[in-house]
Amino acid sequence: MGEMETYRDRLLIEIIAEKLYFGRLSDALPGRDIYPPYLFVIVGLFIEYGLFDVYNHLISGKSSFLAQPNTLAIPAMTVLGVVGLRYIHDSYVTAMVNLGVDDDHVDLDEALRREFEGLVSLRVRVAGYVATLVVYYAFVAVVLGIPQLIEISGIGLVLYAQTVTFPLIIIPILFELGISYIGIHLIIPRRLAAADFGLFFYDPRNLGGFEPIGELLKRSYYIYTAILLLWFLQTHTPVILSQFVSSPYPAPGPIFQTALSAVWIAGVVTIVYSMSKTHSIMKRKKEEKIRSLEEELKRVVNDPYDATLFNIEDRERYEEVQETISHVKDTRTYPTTFAMWSQIFISVLLPQALNMVVQLPG
Repeated sequence: MGEMETYRDRLLIEIIAEKLYFGRLSDALPGRDIYPPYLFVIVGLFIEYGLFDVYNHLISGKSSFLAQPNTLAIPAMTVLGVVGLRYIHDSYVTAMVNLGVDDDHVDLDEALRREFEGLVSLRVRVAGYVATLVVYYAFVAVVLGIPQLIEISGIGLVLYAQTVTFPLIIIPILFELGISYIGIHLIIPRRLAAADFGLFFYDPRNLGGFEPIGELLKRSYYIYTAILLLWFLQTHTPVILSQFVSSPYPAPGPIFQTALSAVWIAGVVTIVYSMSKTHSIMKRKKEEKIRSLEEELKRVVNDPYDATLFNIEDRERYEEVQETISHVKDTRTYPTTFAMWSQIFISVLLPQALNMVVQLPG
């Protein structure tokens, strides 16, 4: 628990759920405790989509996910977002523990060690959340228009969505997921480089102890890609399935297509940066170790350039160094396996491929 408290940020959605007594509700429910943000998200989204939205369809005849299932992409993004947030921050703790940030054999300056305590400071996250709320409400008022939203969805659903689900559930989750993703792919590799961690050359996975970092980079990018695909489906499904699904909102125009491409490019740039930065750290440490072992070999032979059996002064030490060299050479300098790279390659291509296909003339 101490390690969790040291390296894990307290999430905005965890704070909000706790303030709204969902922690107490989770404790009061029979059976195993439910993670309070999960409970909050489930209850909050059910009220909007299970009550208000169904009422709109059955009683008032207004827009509903029953007629436009693509609108379920938003709650799906939110659910994936809260699950992804928990995974990213818990996995960050695992990665830091595996790297040995707190271990005695790791020589870290105390100030540098403290930089690993959480991904992004609470002050930065709160300021970004508030700024995102301001931008969101400006967009609703100026672009979407409150009267138009009420005409489409009804006043009850609009009031609930604009005072509960969006400001307290959807926006804090998706905003913090975005800033956590930035922290993982842009900030953490720089911290690793500054800390100058060594490689664990006896790692049975031959990844120098960096596999948790590679998994975190890879899976956080998968979450990013999945959110992007859901966003694509939410906006493009009425266009793709125009014969079966109608939407009160206009089809996405060139600006949206450009925005989707920009978000996709940002994801590609960040995953390339984080992987290449981590690779450079691992490669440098491996080369340093090999050079030091080469010097050690020179010290246990009479003449480094005489390849004869009688030239070896200390055979026991020579064999020990050779064994160590074998471990070092086996250590890969990318924190991923070939299978992981294949998965990343597919996830890199998929969003933009779909975006381009939809733009093709029918």
